[in-house]
Amino acid sequence: MRPSPFLAASASLVIGFTAHAGTLSASYYSLLDHSFNPGLPGRATIAFDQSGTAFTDIGINAFSDPDLGNITSVAQVDINNADPNLVGIGLARTQFNGLPDTGFQTNGKRVKDAFLTSVVDACIDPNGRIVVAGMTPGANGSGGAKDLALVRFNANGSDDLSFGGDGGVAFSLASESGGDEFDEGIRDVECLSNGNVLVAAWYDQGSGKNAVVAEMPSTGLADPVRFQTYGTSAGIDAVATFAAEVDGGIVVGLHYYGASNSAFVRPLVPSGATYATVPGRDQQAFGTGWSTCGGIAQPQFLGMASLETGDYVISGLRNDGVNNVPILVRIQYGEQTLVSCLDINNGVNNAYVTPPTVLGDLVFVAAGLQPFASGALTSRIKGFVAPADGTVPVPAPGYGSNGMVEWSYPYSTSNASNNRSFVQRLYFDPAYGLMAVGTRTWNGNDTDVALARFGSTGDIFRNGFEAD
Repeated sequence: MRPSPFLAASASLVIGFTAHAGTLSASYYSLLDHSFNPGLPGRATIAFDQSGTAFTDIGINAFSDPDLGNITSVAQVDINNADPNLVGIGLARTQFNGLPDTGFQTNGKRVKDAFLTSVVDACIDPNGRIVVAGMTPGANGSGGAKDLALVRFNANGSDDLSFGGDGGVAFSLASESGGDEFDEGIRDVECLSNGNVLVAAWYDQGSGKNAVVAEMPSTGLADPVRFQTYGTSAGIDAVATFAAEVDGGIVVGLHYYGASNSAFVRPLVPSGATYATVPGRDQQAFGTGWSTCGGIAQPQFLGMASLETGDYVISGLRNDGVNNVPILVRIQYGEQTLVSCLDINNGVNNAYVTPPTVLGDLVFVAAGLQPFASGALTSRIKGFVAPADGTVPVPAPGYGSNGMVEWSYPYSTSNASNNRSFVQRLYFDPAYGLMAVGTRTWNGNDTDVALARFGSTGDIFRNGFEAD
C-alpha cells in the first residue's frame, strides 16, 4: 500500500442520527417544503464556482445534524489547477431553513484541493466526521492508473489531522493481492458503527477487473482491517457496486460483465481478515441464465436500504434491448427467501438512479444523471409501499402522479440543456423531511449543487428546527 500526502487543519462536533419509528402516508412527502428557502420554495442551490474553471459542481451526498438541523453537502468541484484532470472536494453548510450557514468555514462553504481525479461518495462517521471517497493519481500520473483515496474532515469542515497523519490517505487494494499498477476505483463508501470505513471498489489486474470490498481502519492507515476480492474469468470483469452495514454484517452488490452479464447480492459477516457467508442468507443471482426475476438482462445494482431485519430493497438498472431501465428489487429472508423485481417507471431511461431510502414501509428512489445533450429534465422521486407479506413494492397511493413527484429549478436564460436537474442521494432528516441532493444545470454546461426538501412542514412533527 502506498500512502499519499494531503493538506490539513482541525476541530470537531459530534453528530448522531435519530432512528425513525413507525410510518407516515406517502402523500406527506408529495409537496416541496415551502419553509425551506422561501425565496425558492423547497429548493436551494450551492455554487462552488472557482475562478478559471468550467464552473461545474456535482452534488455527491448530504447529511443533517440531528440537534441543529443544519445540512452538510459534499460535492465534486472543478478547481483552477494546472492539471485539468484534478478536481476538488466542496463542503457546504446550509441552515434548516435553507439559507447558507455563514458561520461554517468561509461564508458557509469550503473547497479543498486534495489531489483527486474524482469524488465519488461521502458518509458521516459515529463522531460526526465527514469521510469523502474518491480516486487519486497513481504511478502514471493523473491521466494514468488511479489509486483509491479517503479524506476525512471534522464536523466543522476543517481537515482531520488525526486521519492518516494529514487528513487523508491514498491506497491500492490491488497490492493486497500482489497486483501491478493498473487503474482501480471506489464505487461506494459507508461509515461503519465501529468507526471504520467500508468501501466497495474494483481494481484492474491487466487482464480484467476484480471486485473488492474492504474495511479500512478509522486511523487512516492504508492497510485494510479485512478485505475480500471476487475474481474474474477470461473475458469477464467484476465490480463491487455497493456495500452496506446491516444486520450485524454487510451486504455487497456485485456486477459481472463482458462475456456474460450478471448481478449478485451477497450478505456477509466479518471473519478474521476476510468475510464469510451468512447461514440461511444465500447469495442472490440476477441476469441472463438466472431464473431470478425472469432472467432480467444486464442488471447492475447501485444501492440498498433495509426495511427491517433480513428485508432489503435494492435499486439498479436492467437492459431492455435498447435502454437501461431503472428497477427496484426486494429480497426478504425467512423460512423461505422471497425475491421480487419491478420497473421503477420514472420516465427516465439510460440514467443513474439513487440508492433507495426507507421510512417504515415507504421506499423512495430518485432519477439520476442524464447526458447533457438530452435537453430539459425534471428531478423525479418515485414512492413505493412495501407490503408486509414480503412481495414486490407497489407505487405509493396519493404520492404525486402514479407514485411519482417531479420538480425543477427556474433559470433566467434559454438553452436546450437548461432546466435540467438530477438527484444523487436521498435521505430523511431528523425532522422527518425527505431530502434530495444532486445537481441543476443552467447555461448549457454549468452546474450547481441542488438541495430540495419534501414534507417537513405542518404540525405532524413539531421540532426545534422549524419556527413556531
